[in-house]
Amino acid sequence: MSTNKGFAPQRRFSQNFLTDVSTARAIVTALGLRSGDAVVEIGPGKGALTTHLAESSAQRIIGVELDERAEQYLLQQPWVKSGRVQVIRADALTLRVRDIIPDIEREHRCVIGNIPYSITSPLLFWLFDQRSDVSRAVIMMQREVARRCVAGVGSKDYGILSVATWLNGGARSQFHVKPGSFFPRPDVTSTVLRFDLSERPAADLPVEQFMSFVRAAFSQRRKVMTNALASWAGQQGIDIRNLSSVCGVELARTRAEECTPELLGAIFRQLSDHIGTNPGRESKG
Repeated sequence: MSTNKGFAPQRRFSQNFLTDVSTARAIVTALGLRSGDAVVEIGPGKGALTTHLAESSAQRIIGVELDERAEQYLLQQPWVKSGRVQVIRADALTLRVRDIIPDIEREHRCVIGNIPYSITSPLLFWLFDQRSDVSRAVIMMQREVARRCVAGVGSKDYGILSVATWLNGGARSQFHVKPGSFFPRPDVTSTVLRFDLSERPAADLPVEQFMSFVRAAFSQRRKVMTNALASWAGQQGIDIRNLSSVCGVELARTRAEECTPELLGAIFRQLSDHIGTNPGRESKG
């Protein structure tokens, strides 16, 4: 049956349905499913990925779909009758994977999805926030965002998302998907990434505080870190302009994009030792 039948894609859901069967199969294969695995699929749409998930060794497949039309369409498919496939109508960003499949161990919890381009960044941070509950994920997204996830230091794509990906375990590019593999045809090429999440953040860094530092460091890419971090440092009570060198890095001569994630983590830790050292900072007690 053609994946174009059933219901039409709607712009308000940012729907671009995957129609290439071999691509769908390759995306599922990239997840490396094993016996006992349970998969949460984000936005199954017309079931291009779900069809192959149902043929895999996965113990359970749960599709989270916002579009009521898609939910009804999916519930009519033959693989639902097996009992291994369930469909939940909800906004995935409001749910937690551990609540969807609470009886499954972390190493067997997986996420997969051809996600709407409009929610790519929020969904990636949603995934990262669940590193302690999810072992791996395969996500298809626009190529430009994928480049930012896997970019290395010095690349024009290296930035906040690159550091966040490192912090939460890392990603590997699997393959690209041409616009002609979708209906309707998008304006951009897509990339499939596999994320292998670490149960704990890299270097045991405090995620929220470190990412606040990273966002500040990259907020003004053309500025050296002394200037880019001025506001963040002031809020922390750090007299950053009096710190000529941190971890061997001259902040007044170095931009964040020149520092590896590991080095940024080390700089953050050393700066944290100076919290409250700014004599001009007013007490809020």
